[in-house]
Parts: sequence; C-alpha cells; structure tokens
Amino acid sequence: MTVSADDRWLADARARASAGGWERSADTIFAELRKQAATLPAARPSAVTCPACEGRPGLLDFPRYELLSADPITYCGACYGFWAVGDSLARGVADPGVSHPALEAVPAPRRCRYCFGHLKPDDTCAKCAKAPPALECPACGQTMERFKEGQVRLDQCTACRGTWFDVGEIAAVYKLKPAQSLAMSTVDEHAMDDEMPGWLVAVHTLSRMLLPFVPL
Repeated sequence: MTVSADDRWLADARARASAGGWERSADTIFAELRKQAATLPAARPSAVTCPACEGRPGLLDFPRYELLSADPITYCGACYGFWAVGDSLARGVADPGVSHPALEAVPAPRRCRYCFGHLKPDDTCAKCAKAPPALECPACGQTMERFKEGQVRLDQCTACRGTWFDVGEIAAVYKLKPAQSLAMSTVDEHAMDDEMPGWLVAVHTLSRMLLPFVPL
C-alpha cells in the first residue's frame, strides 16, 4: 500500500499532537526546504544586461501603461537597444501617441568592433575584412544567432527565444513614426482677435450694473 504525502503529513501531525506539540520545529522546516531547493533546476541570473555596450549595463523596463504584457520589453539607457522576449511585442511596441528617446534615436553608421572601420552590406569590415563578433544573450549569456528581417539584421537567442534590436532597429522593423503634435491646420491662430480685452469687459460689466437702462 502506497502512503501519500498527505497521509504522511497527517500522521506526523497526529504524532506531534499526541506528544503535546502541534508545530514543527524550525530545524525540521529548514531541513525540508533545503532538500526541496536541492532538487530545483538552477535559476538563471536575474540581471538582464546590454550585449552591445562595454561593461554590460543593466537593461531598463520600457514604460507602457496600455500595451500590457506578461513579459516586459526592456532597453539599454546607454545605446537605446531593445530586448524583447515572450509576449512583450504581441500587442505592439509603445502606447499610442507616446514618444520616447529610445524610439526616436537614429542609428549611427555601423562600425567594425575591431578597427572601427565602416561595415559593408555583407557585414564585413571594409578596412580589416573581419565580421562583427556574435553578441551574447542579455539573459543567459549564450551566443545569439543573426537573422534578417526585411533589411534589418537582428540577433536572437535560440534558448530564451528573445530578440535583440540595436538602436533604431525596432522602429525600422515595426515602422514606428515619431509622435505628432497637434496639426497646424486644426489651430485657429485668430481665435482671440475678435474678443475684447479684459479691461474693456470689466468696464462694460460695471456700466451695465450702474446704468442698466442707458444704451451703450
């Protein structure tokens, strides 16, 4: 006969009650917690860092209040690159009408990380002929694979299924445009031209109170 965990817990509780104590000792509780923790898989590092910047600064949560998702989209405050994983882009990138420097940043000419020479369309350096090194995943550190989305080359982690966008790439892929202010065609520049100045309105109001029946 197999004894379930509930039956074992109930039997232990009855034994403690018969001995005059209901609560388990702290040593017993911590011993069981350590035993359970040993069977859990190793957790991934909680810090998500920028794969493009020196020093690997931590990524920041991109502020969104309408486009909610289980996984936040994060960005680097130094280079304005974006890291998207899970459902973070399922409903879009940013809230409608919201502008952010990270979305409006214009990418600089692509340079070689070895000699700072210009990169050719095939991603090789025109000066040293080297290809740029593969980026490491911001979350797990595994080497990411490059793929092309339209005319944009992106980096993706096959383990985390996350995608890294260099500065300007997320705006190019999702065809984002800067938030527009109120169109000039909707602004009436002469809306106040026909209105009386404040002092004249006060004089007119006072005269009607003092001389209500005298035409003005």
